[in-house]
Amino acid sequence: MGAIIKENASIAETWTGFQKFVFRTFFVFFIVMIVPTDGKYYQRWFTTDWKNLHIRDIGSLSGSSFKIVEVATKRPGGNDIGGAPEKKEYKYIIYPESGEYGAWSYINWAIAFGIGIIGALIWTLIDKKYRNFNTLYYFLAVLVSYSMIIRLQGLTFSKIFPSQMPDLALTQLNTPFGDFVAQKLYWIQFSFAHNFERYAGFAELVIMLTLFFRRTRAIGAALSIAMIGVIALANHTYDGGIHLLASFYILGGIFVLWRYLPAIGNLILRESNAALNIVYYPFDKPWEKWFRIAFKSFIFFFFFVLSAYLHWQNYLHDSYKVPQNPGLANARGLYQVDSFKIDGKEVTYSPLDSLRWQDVTLEQWSTLSFSVFNTFQIHGEAGRGKQYKDIDRTYESAGTGGGRRHFYYEVDTVNHVLTLTNKNKAYKEQVLTLRYQRPRADELWLQGNNEYGQSIEMVLKRRQKDYLVFKYRQQRNIWIP
Repeated sequence: MGAIIKENASIAETWTGFQKFVFRTFFVFFIVMIVPTDGKYYQRWFTTDWKNLHIRDIGSLSGSSFKIVEVATKRPGGNDIGGAPEKKEYKYIIYPESGEYGAWSYINWAIAFGIGIIGALIWTLIDKKYRNFNTLYYFLAVLVSYSMIIRLQGLTFSKIFPSQMPDLALTQLNTPFGDFVAQKLYWIQFSFAHNFERYAGFAELVIMLTLFFRRTRAIGAALSIAMIGVIALANHTYDGGIHLLASFYILGGIFVLWRYLPAIGNLILRESNAALNIVYYPFDKPWEKWFRIAFKSFIFFFFFVLSAYLHWQNYLHDSYKVPQNPGLANARGLYQVDSFKIDGKEVTYSPLDSLRWQDVTLEQWSTLSFSVFNTFQIHGEAGRGKQYKDIDRTYESAGTGGGRRHFYYEVDTVNHVLTLTNKNKAYKEQVLTLRYQRPRADELWLQGNNEYGQSIEMVLKRRQKDYLVFKYRQQRNIWIP
């Protein structure tokens, strides 16, 4: 027998006491989680430079999640996100054994849920009148849906215009695979396949659009659970930095689908006609209609159209993860260290030497990296954040170990001096001043002091290297069984 789903606009339905208590709990929970309580957030709407708007502004105007407890990393330097200023100082900081990616990372959710239960108990004692919360559920579902749209737009358009995972830097191509932390490996996979990155962005755009319209909101919620739920699992597997944000889409999607599930169960499992007990607020009054149109238009313009435009401009002119200041002219490449002296004494190559530089990489922008046989505190995981300064743009260095250090440098072309500053904020006091000479196009001489105050001299020669990941990239592979 055929089965159909019909909308039922009746508001005579009586909810059970359990249904009302669950709704009250999640109503308070989502209000706590979604509505910003920081006064500075509201101030930004009046202090933002609207004539020179940037995607960084869109992010700061998108709100933030409820957070009163900071979960510190178990790895020193791990919470460095490239020098981005702290938006808030937390009174309570915990240091769980599992670090910032384990179960303790959800402690703020647990606190918000506890507030929800307390609020529901008080609400139940006070409210004996309402038979159901159909109308209130509609508005809360709208709030949750729009919150998911606003939180998702930055990730969506930074994938469509691929800047979230930009092309791999030369230093990354010359870093052994095992020297990357798990989350960095997850991110750099996208850097090899921008078409897949764009595909993921358009898939997220579909979620945004379906959540935006009332008739397709249930589809958007289901897609949120299915697609972004996978991202949540991947971020837990790879120690990702957005596991909480991604997990919110599972919870939010389930809530939006809550009132649809009984009808969907009857339709699919019992193969019987089913009625959707979904009440849409009628917006009968003229001012209500105009307010609804104005509000939806603002959300669409600001978080769809304007956000997309600003991400496109960022992609064209100033990708926020890639430094923009040019490096030493015509010096990009991988260099072998032919000669290395410490305090005037020649140091022969040894893979176990903790002072002698093993290889040097110069980017087309002002980043120099070198590797030594030594350990240090790894900073960040993927180089998150949208920083203004090149020294704070750490996508090419974050989440990298194995003795490789990354320095931002400034060039004095008159006196032939390079001033290097460690990009790892755990070692921000490390500043090296090196004089340079370029006797040949592929040769670079450096002289100065290392981070330990020792005098160093070296001769670098550029190597020609083919990277297999790119060499056969355009070649078609045909498999014949």
